[in-house]
Amino acid sequence: MVSNTARELSNEQEAPQPVQQPRPVSVSKVAWSPFERSLMIVGSIVTLFLIITLLSTKVTMNSRQHRLQDLQNQITRVKNANTSTHQEITELTSQSNLKAAAHKYGLSDKISNVRNINK
Repeated sequence: MVSNTARELSNEQEAPQPVQQPRPVSVSKVAWSPFERSLMIVGSIVTLFLIITLLSTKVTMNSRQHRLQDLQNQITRVKNANTSTHQEITELTSQSNLKAAAHKYGLSDKISNVRNINK
């Protein structure tokens, strides 16, 4: 029995299977419908508008950024000038400087007549 089974399997494996030939596919162009054309035109116009808007916004933003940096530099210069001026005022109104100026012009200082006012 074993030999019969082996023969049947070998006969089944050797049976030729039919090969299917690929069918030729015909390619035909389909015309665009008016809706598709209008959709493509509207989409193209919207895309172009968005690109122009983006570029204009970037240019405006860059110019505003440069203006902001210029203003910040100007503010820094003014603050430094104010600090220097405050320091000079403090030095000129110091007690030792006032006594030196009074001595230079021949003025005398009476401590009893001096009042300090701080703001």
